[in-house]
Amino acid sequence: MNFKFFIVLLAFSAVAKFSSAQVTVVAQPAIDSLVAKHIRLNEEGKGFPGFRVQIFSDSGNGARERANEKRSSFVSKYPDVPAYLDFNNPNFIVRVGDFRTKLEARKFLNSINVEFPYAFVRKDMIQPPPID
Repeated sequence: MNFKFFIVLLAFSAVAKFSSAQVTVVAQPAIDSLVAKHIRLNEEGKGFPGFRVQIFSDSGNGARERANEKRSSFVSKYPDVPAYLDFNNPNFIVRVGDFRTKLEARKFLNSINVEFPYAFVRKDMIQPPPID
C-alpha cells in the first residue's frame, strides 16, 4: 500500500468521525439585525457607491423633454457608456457612466468636456461592471 494513499485514507476517516459534530453560534441580536439589513440592501439591487458624470439638470416646463434629448444626444455619441435619466423633485437629471473611482470619472469628464462644458463628477450608486 502506498504511504500517501494511507495518509489520505487516514485523513478522510478522521473527517468522517467528526462530521456529526454540532456547532452552536452564540451572537447578540444586534448582529442578526445587521445581517438582515445587509441582505435587504443587497436585494434592493441599487448597486454600490461610485461616481457618474452629470451632464444635464433642469426643472420647469419641458424639462423632461430636454433631458431626454440630452440623453439621446449623449447615447448617439457614446453608445458604450450607460446614460441614466433620473427625477429628483423638481429636477430632471442626466448622469452617465458607472465609474468605480473619481479618477476614472474625471478622465471621462475631460474627454467629453468640449461637447458638455457644464458637466461635473458626482458620487452616485453605480451598477456593477460586467465580468470579463
